[in-house]
Amino acid sequence: MKIKTLNNFYSDENTYIVYDENTKNGVVIDPGYKDSGILKSASDDGVNIRYIMITHCHYDHIEYLEGLREKTGAKLVSSKNCSDNIGDPDINYSVSGLGEAICAKKSEIILSDGEEFNVDGMNIKCIYTPGHTNGGVCYLFNGEKLFSGDTLFLRSIGRSDLPTGDGEELVRSIKNKLYTLDENITVYPGHGGQTTIGYEKKFNMFVKG
Repeated sequence: MKIKTLNNFYSDENTYIVYDENTKNGVVIDPGYKDSGILKSASDDGVNIRYIMITHCHYDHIEYLEGLREKTGAKLVSSKNCSDNIGDPDINYSVSGLGEAICAKKSEIILSDGEEFNVDGMNIKCIYTPGHTNGGVCYLFNGEKLFSGDTLFLRSIGRSDLPTGDGEELVRSIKNKLYTLDENITVYPGHGGQTTIGYEKKFNMFVKG
């Protein structure tokens, strides 16, 4: 499994391309980076984008979603709440954040909490972590790489003052869903640098393990 990170300078949002090195089939997580840039990065490694997976529906993580769907034919994967909310500009915060509305289409594939999803050699577990939004999830790849969206950051956590956010629920999600995972798991957040579960349990001042 190989991971490529593309960072949108303006929003500091991380878009990830994750693929199987043998088959070259892969997924894009949170397409907040320009779709043309995503496609070029994928093409450079000969990657076939089969799915788009989103951790939540905020504009900075879905800004280039529809363009990427159209150009690749990839199916969108998310939680049910995320799929329900993704077309609502008041919830995805696109008018406030971008000055224009994003009304994305619903997901083709809905994953439930704890459900596993396989893409060639990659086993992906969906972990519901509401709090930043009511549809927030994290994706655990092969039991060792966690894509945490805006739930958990390096020495920080996501905000909970936007539509459908809940601060107490966010803390519960981190303590009960993420801090119970193996401490050696590498965390790839929606913004900022990488970390590990063990490091955050010890040093995250917002939620201590």
